[in-house]
Amino acid sequence: MVPIGTFAPAGELTARSGVIPGGNPFALYAAGEMDLTVGVGRAIIQGTTDQGAYPIAVTAPESVTIAPGDAQFPRVDVVALRVYDDPYDSSGEVKATVEVVEGDPAAAPTAPTLTGAAMALWEVTVPAGASSGTGGIHWSTAVADRREVTVAVGGIALGNAPAAYPGQWRDYGGILERSNGTDWEPVVRLGYSGRLELGDVSLYRKGAETLVTDERFTARVEKSSSYFKLQPGWKVRVFEGKKTCGLTHFVLEVERTGAPITANGSGNIPDETILTIPRQFRPAHDVETIACDGFADGGCRISPSGTVVLRTWAPNGTLTKGNIVRITPTYIL
Repeated sequence: MVPIGTFAPAGELTARSGVIPGGNPFALYAAGEMDLTVGVGRAIIQGTTDQGAYPIAVTAPESVTIAPGDAQFPRVDVVALRVYDDPYDSSGEVKATVEVVEGDPAAAPTAPTLTGAAMALWEVTVPAGASSGTGGIHWSTAVADRREVTVAVGGIALGNAPAAYPGQWRDYGGILERSNGTDWEPVVRLGYSGRLELGDVSLYRKGAETLVTDERFTARVEKSSSYFKLQPGWKVRVFEGKKTCGLTHFVLEVERTGAPITANGSGNIPDETILTIPRQFRPAHDVETIACDGFADGGCRISPSGTVVLRTWAPNGTLTKGNIVRITPTYIL
């Protein structure tokens, strides 16, 4: 029942201490105001290099009692899994046990440091004055999970595992990471001829800096029909923006409701702000585009602040009340 085999290394001759995953090993259950129960589970505990690693199994729930709290300050206790081995620790015993290591009371208490062949399972904050009959421990808020998981060598580690050797993998917060021997890289690399296949879709390298798929590629499209700060003198008939893969396109159709705008012989008009587009469609730099009413056209600027400004119109042309102006730019964000 105890785990066997070679587990994730911590060094040349040592293994990483940890809980063997599967179910909810060494689960903690409140059993009274100051009492708890630690459930069954399996683990590996690394002693000194000479001792080696101990395979452990708790096959029946273990009852544990927390000592009363300090009269003045809270403390943090550790519920630990420990191995006693007399030839190495002179304890007079050879056994594995679940025990409580008391912390020091303090205004801002910290958990005690474990020594010897021991591994933390849980931390329990013990309030000042806590005891049976005075409310005891607030189990819903006082417990912190300190179980670390270990797996067989070559397996994918779980949680915040240290990088032990190049090529090691771990699942950390749902992200697959690879060790380069000293640190973790959240990168998956394939060789030059590598091909990634997801069901019936294949993605592969065709040449330098070129990634292709022979199947249809569907990208997420972000849409919006909202706009901001419509200026007096205009009425929006249509606004629809779309953005995908860094490319933006929108259709803006506005009706002139204010005073006529007349261009001089060179096509110049006072800058006329129409409205402001949503933040997700705003370009990094000024974009120039065409505005047209079907009879004449002019120039329009879209700024990084999102304003759409009509800047020119046909020489000596006039935009009168009721004219419909269409602006349909496409640009890279």
